[in-house]
Amino acid sequence: MAKRLWLSVLVSAICTICLYAIFFVISKKRKKKFGMKLKEKEDAENIFLSLCFENNPMDFFFKMASKRHHDITKHKKYLLVNYKLENVKTLLWFDGSFEGLTVPRLCEIYDKIKKEKATKIVICCYETSDKNLNSFLRTFEEKIVILDRYQTYEKLYKLYDYFPEITKTYPKEKSVAFKDMLSYSFNKKRTKSYLFSALILILSGLFVRLSIYYCIIASLLIVFALISQFNTSFNTKKEDDII
Repeated sequence: MAKRLWLSVLVSAICTICLYAIFFVISKKRKKKFGMKLKEKEDAENIFLSLCFENNPMDFFFKMASKRHHDITKHKKYLLVNYKLENVKTLLWFDGSFEGLTVPRLCEIYDKIKKEKATKIVICCYETSDKNLNSFLRTFEEKIVILDRYQTYEKLYKLYDYFPEITKTYPKEKSVAFKDMLSYSFNKKRTKSYLFSALILILSGLFVRLSIYYCIIASLLIVFALISQFNTSFNTKKEDDII
């Protein structure tokens, strides 16, 4: 009995590991199409650092916006993109603070740009460090979009296919952060992999006497699938173009 128990557990573990390995390889090949790679996150960090050391970072954003737009006005701290036919004016502000965007900081920025009467305000920052910031945005009549360093990379640099020169870099980490491992393991794209693995184990349990252990592992995989599907920490919604 004991030998059969350990045999069932061993077979279940091997099957799970093999299936996960297969989907890991497949997902790695598709990584270029979906989501940010670790290299892109590293570049996003270094780009923000480099822009902070620039005397006139808006020079870059002006050149980037010029690839798609013609009516652009550049100021020292921000630029304006005018859509005269649509009667829309988008203002882009680069906040080079590493403390993160807070409600007081947003109010300070808004006080400097409210005279422009922009219909849409885009603020590129390092991160949002105030849990009340999103709810506070509802108090403004203008549409305000906050982009952290990673979102700026994805929704501006990659979209325009125009990247700032990296002149400053952070020291490279030797190992992958635990947070990144969790982000990969419980990303929404892992849901199908977990469900498929659970289904295989459930079907395998029909042919093995000690099927309870297959059911236990299959149940864990289903739990992982639910976490991957509904955990918003590792999944971001697709949004419209920024400018």
